[in-house]
Amino acid sequence: MRIAVVGTGTGGASSALLLARDGHEVEIFERVPDPRPVGAGLLLQPLGQRILGTLGLADALATRSTPVRSIDGRAGGPDGRIVLAFGYEDANTPDVGLGVNRGALFGVLWSALGAAGVPVRTAWEVLSIDRAPDGAWLIGPDGARAGPFDLVVAADGARSRIRRQLGLAAKDVRYPYGALWTVIPDPDGLVCDVLVQRYRDTRTTLGFLPTGVGEVSIFWSMRTRAIDEAVRAGPDWLVDRALPLAPDMASLLERVRTSTVLGAAYRDVVTPRPATFDGRSGVVLVGDAAHAMSPQLGMGASLALADAWSLAAALREVTPSSPSGVIGAALERHTSDRRAHIRWYTWLSRIMTPVFQSDLVPVGWARDRVFGPAANLALVRRQFAQILLGEQTSPFTRWGPTRRGGELADSA
Repeated sequence: MRIAVVGTGTGGASSALLLARDGHEVEIFERVPDPRPVGAGLLLQPLGQRILGTLGLADALATRSTPVRSIDGRAGGPDGRIVLAFGYEDANTPDVGLGVNRGALFGVLWSALGAAGVPVRTAWEVLSIDRAPDGAWLIGPDGARAGPFDLVVAADGARSRIRRQLGLAAKDVRYPYGALWTVIPDPDGLVCDVLVQRYRDTRTTLGFLPTGVGEVSIFWSMRTRAIDEAVRAGPDWLVDRALPLAPDMASLLERVRTSTVLGAAYRDVVTPRPATFDGRSGVVLVGDAAHAMSPQLGMGASLALADAWSLAAALREVTPSSPSGVIGAALERHTSDRRAHIRWYTWLSRIMTPVFQSDLVPVGWARDRVFGPAANLALVRRQFAQILLGEQTSPFTRWGPTRRGGELADSA
């Protein structure tokens, strides 16, 4: 099939690689002239790592990343009340998260695209899609057209223009809280292999995430409407407010004064049916275009990789008599396959977000008194850890795609 992928982020690049590997004619369209990563570090969960493993990319990324084995979240400061304290080992697994620099993940995927010979049209902004009798056409500035395509994979991010054009979202709103962030050197390994968080009621979360090799990403949650003013105030604004919450991280925070601090806003996007088929061509949303959510669970990149895996598997395994029949049946299968997985993590994200980023201050008081004692129970710690593995569809079931030769869990 002839397939267009819109966007070179994690969802777009991984979709292109998986689809090209299966023999499809894939072309990527990217709106910026010089694609590069945007954002700080991310936590890549074991599910995402295994999918990269099927592409032969897991080892290359692991050498550029730091294992994250546990979470240490406290209220008020380093000696404050324990709120979150558990590790991946509580799930009875040797798996760990990976603290990844977005630049490293982008670089690994970008290099793989080049090695696979997947063409990328840069500086080509997709403004809309024209569904014609001969297939789907991408429409760019000044009436530029590209196509026809049998399938368009829309990986154009949380503010997806294609999602808006097709009216696929049942919910598409911006969260009232976002974050300031920066990436700085951590040559002494002060953060080591722990995601460190400090809380002041529900309005402030300060986070330290091991990122890449010898680096740490620092996050400071705040109301979205105040982010631009804080960025203009410069890094001193962040340091002066963060030091009282993390005096034990003073040597790291002082490095922030000479760094660049940027802002990030988040969206809550729900698309019950992230794909359409008109009898000839299909369009499918993947990654944040399909299900943007708060980053509380560190699942964004892993869910995007899961979307890409599911889509490629559906196209490979559904075999009606005509190409157009394959597309329609495959999109139905993909949508059904992803529904429970996405719904579970969307639900969890909506529960966790007001507990850690909201104006509901009394909720924070309850959190600080309940979460710590609850985490002393092995069953609770195990459930927290299993959530982070990235595979759940409920407390008792998991999303487990298969391929020839066995389950994805055994393929890395």
